[in-house]
Amino acid sequence: MNLTSKQRAYLGSEASTMNAIFQIGKASLTPELINGLDEALEKRELIKISVFKIRITCKINFKTL
Repeated sequence: MNLTSKQRAYLGSEASTMNAIFQIGKASLTPELINGLDEALEKRELIKISVFKIRITCKINFKTL
């Protein structure tokens, strides 16, 4: 589905006043979350989701390389 810039702007303005009903974080997209999103989209045409940034760090021991 392709949206025009006017359609995206309209949906963005509608979503700006909404509260996020789902949060995606460390657990990522689980089957339960996907089912919940599907059900929410059936009930509402527009939903808001917040996505948390996840910083992945790894420590490398250069002495053992």
